Amino acid sequence: MRVEVGGHRLSLKRNGAGPPHFLCLHGLVDELEVWEGLAGRLAGYGQVIRFDQRAHGDSDAPNGPYRREDLAADVVAILDRLELERALLVGHSMGGIVAMCAALAYPERIAGLVLLGTASECSEKVAGWYERIARAGEAEGIDGIRRAIYGTRSPREIRGDAVGLAHVTRCLKSLYSDPLTPKLAALRCPTLLLVGERDPMGPGASVILERAIPAAKLEVIAGRGHWLHVEAPDTVFDALQRHGFLNP
Repeated sequence: MRVEVGGHRLSLKRNGAGPPHFLCLHGLVDELEVWEGLAGRLAGYGQVIRFDQRAHGDSDAPNGPYRREDLAADVVAILDRLELERALLVGHSMGGIVAMCAALAYPERIAGLVLLGTASECSEKVAGWYERIARAGEAEGIDGIRRAIYGTRSPREIRGDAVGLAHVTRCLKSLYSDPLTPKLAALRCPTLLLVGERDPMGPGASVILERAIPAAKLEVIAGRGHWLHVEAPDTVFDALQRHGFLNP
């Protein structure tokens, strides 16, 4: 289904019944289907909502540029459209950044955060990489974005609006000039941080989050990489269960 959220439409899937309500936020150039393995498990405990973030997959790409706050507003607009008072946000990578922004801007709407392989700041070098991705999308379309992220030999398919994805990528670039880290002390919702031991970003970004977010809990998953919800959905599900995130 596609839902109207203030001038643009987002592609969305729901399964299960809540409360609790789990809203899953994918990473850059991923789509809602990336949550399939974890969503099936969570649906036995509540309602699972997945959507293609703006410019991704089957969702619209409104005119840019975008701010991180715009991506967070999409989250709350979905809750409004579905008439849900609160949800627990499960965010991977970019989705984790959006989740933190939503929790900071709309704390009364966020029941908790589960953040997988994400970060609250980036280096000048990484910011430059994001800018190269954005420029590749503007100049060469989706193929340019794919090559900029994965290289020339990658078979990875990316679906979405290239110009919109460039705007989204610059939201990530903004973590260099305007990091989230010093703002995270304001978070009061339960927060679970999961990161793969072999994540290319390394566990360090999650350690920063653990120190910045009050009462956050961190688990480093041995032998796993960046896409924990794809590589090890059972492990992610067990962590949510162990830390009490499956209770209404």
